[in-house]
Amino acid sequence: MDKNTDIIQWFPGHMAKAERQIKEKLKLIDIVVEVLDARLPVASKNPDIDQYTANKQHLVLLNKSDLADPSQNEAWLKHLKAQPGVDGVMLYNAYDRKKKDALVALIKSLNPKGKKQLKCLLCGIPNVGKSTIINSLIGKKKAQIGNKPGVTKGQQWLTTPDGIMLLDTPGILWPKFEDQQVGVHLAWIGSIKDTIFEKENIAADLLKFLTAHYPGNVEALYKIALADKGLPEVFDAIAQSRGLLLRGGEFDYLRCSELILNDFKNGKVGQITIDQCES
Repeated sequence: MDKNTDIIQWFPGHMAKAERQIKEKLKLIDIVVEVLDARLPVASKNPDIDQYTANKQHLVLLNKSDLADPSQNEAWLKHLKAQPGVDGVMLYNAYDRKKKDALVALIKSLNPKGKKQLKCLLCGIPNVGKSTIINSLIGKKKAQIGNKPGVTKGQQWLTTPDGIMLLDTPGILWPKFEDQQVGVHLAWIGSIKDTIFEKENIAADLLKFLTAHYPGNVEALYKIALADKGLPEVFDAIAQSRGLLLRGGEFDYLRCSELILNDFKNGKVGQITIDQCES
């Protein structure tokens, strides 16, 4: 379980194509709705999206806020509201009807020209929940969803019952990570396909973070004690607790790694925020 230092070659052609298509449609857009993962407000922000927001109303959604640390949610909400060029920030959970109604009201409030029909670009990196948000707003399953990157393949205009037009776009990453740890963090939330990295290494990084910052969550979920255990011993304890064994009684580290990664992506570890807001 050595640290994975050369993580990925990952900028596929469909992302470059989607980026070109977005730029072609920008002149039609009134509001850019940028979707971030509330657990990773820094790492899940594509810096290239800032070029879309020039001369547009800019709304930031911290989606999956129900999976994030509540105290960190409030800190990030305050921090992002103070950023220049941001016209609105909202904690969001696509499965909460009250949040949906509040989002519609916020979008309509960002209409300085009083247009009868607003056109919104919904954008973000893969697997931050853009399609689920769209389905919550239109009240029907029009956008395909899935807890993995690359589900949305093309762009489509969809209209809500409130008359808001939404341009659904595929998730877009940026061409180069300046900090490779960003790639590791995005792998934890499933924004990068799990076929292009060593799962054992990524899971080890995640487990190291969780035991350092949220040890009680790890102990409660896997029914283990962390006291006096190093990282390899924690892996062994989880594998033993869940009966993840190979023939001969050896621990199955691959299945254990998949378990840890899936438990985190699906919120089973509890409310966790990776990017801690120091302010």
